[in-house]
Amino acid sequence: MSSVLDQIDGAVLRLTLNRPEKKNAITQDMYQTLADKLNQAAGDFAIRAVVIDSNGDSFTAGNDINDFANNPQMHEGSPVFNFLFAIHNFPKPLIAAVKGRAVGIGTTMLLHCDYVTANPDTKFSMPFVSLGLVAEGGSSYLFPR
Repeated sequence: MSSVLDQIDGAVLRLTLNRPEKKNAITQDMYQTLADKLNQAAGDFAIRAVVIDSNGDSFTAGNDINDFANNPQMHEGSPVFNFLFAIHNFPKPLIAAVKGRAVGIGTTMLLHCDYVTANPDTKFSMPFVSLGLVAEGGSSYLFPR
């Protein structure tokens, strides 16, 4: 089964993170799929908005550390770059429905959404500093604004 599901309901495209056994940790393949789906939706006049949600009890645990360690792609044109470029430049309403935990990119990607809804028990975290990493997704620029 796909790790990113897509469903069209009228004029709304729903993209669902579907890797609940790994708390929806995002792999390079998932980043590229999300980028491709967002780029397709941007050019599709029938799609008026996109909702990003998840299956399972977490929105996302952030980057899949094993996938990241085995496939270190930190260059322009890499799947994560393509995703961040697509989400940042998405020209239509982008909505996130968040539940459970939103870790790392699961929090910073929300800064690029037009509307975010979250369950009252949702936990947001960005463990970059404790991992010795620089904040991702433009968060150091976007949070102060």
